[in-house]
Amino acid sequence: MQEESKPIIAISSCLLGKLVRYDKNHCQDKWILQELSKYVEIVPICPEMEMGLGVPREEIHLYFNKEDKTDIRLKNKYEGSDLTELAEETYKRMNTDLFTKNIDGFILTKKSPSCGLDNVKTIQKDDPSVVTRSVGLFAKNILENFPSTPTIDSGRLLNKSLRENFLKGVYAHYRFQTMEKTPGKFQEFHKKYKYILMDHSTINLKKLGKIVADAKKETINDSLNDYYTLFFETLSIEATPKTRCNTLQHLMGYFKKNLESHEKSEVLTLLDDYRDDIVNYDVLLKYFDLLTKKYDVPYLLTQYYFAPCPKGLKLLKEI
Repeated sequence: MQEESKPIIAISSCLLGKLVRYDKNHCQDKWILQELSKYVEIVPICPEMEMGLGVPREEIHLYFNKEDKTDIRLKNKYEGSDLTELAEETYKRMNTDLFTKNIDGFILTKKSPSCGLDNVKTIQKDDPSVVTRSVGLFAKNILENFPSTPTIDSGRLLNKSLRENFLKGVYAHYRFQTMEKTPGKFQEFHKKYKYILMDHSTINLKKLGKIVADAKKETINDSLNDYYTLFFETLSIEATPKTRCNTLQHLMGYFKKNLESHEKSEVLTLLDDYRDDIVNYDVLLKYFDLLTKKYDVPYLLTQYYFAPCPKGLKLLKEI
């Protein structure tokens, strides 16, 4: 029996417990190793090792030019040798390999001069006492060359909401990349993600719906490309209590007439409590899921809204 394929996530090697940091250490993340690894295929990445810097090695830092703050360089801390060109050449080679692997997501190490997504210490060249914060050089490369691929760092991974949205994006990316590229399958994908998209942007949901409606067999690749970019831009828009309540009210319309009076009252109370930050979203989602199953609503049962990623995947970070 052929093993079912899984999403592919490229992850900083030090988060996997590999001794690749400058001091021959690691910053292992137990949740990634003990939980996430059961559900995805992992591709270890370490730009500094790919650059041939080895371990142990001299610390590296980002430096900026006072006259041009956009000119950020990667240098050894003490020796001062400039590693920027070597880094950029290495990233091009790594990008080629990552493109061939069809990566569905990236998890990078926080605050690293290579991999940090933000808040990376960046020093003024002629005055080390002047420090600002920027994006790691490799992380910047990933954001520029894989703009629609879900990306998070080990700091953001601690935030439950950000972590869930990242995983939702990873599984959406995987499903999109592996679906059969026909108008019919395209329409099916969009239908299953309709209410997730509504959570993030009703305006973009309409735009995406039009792309799907206009898709023809002869031009399917152009339609898919347009949809892909806008779809993942939409998932990056924060879902709010207001937008989620709007979505849930749409869902309620499917079984509103079937609801018993106490159920209807309970739903309305839960919606108000969620708006007032008395109950969390998970409570509301579970209740709507139970109602969908109780009243056997076929259209909603096909939605990814209640289970955007495997239900067995424990999202709690603490292990």
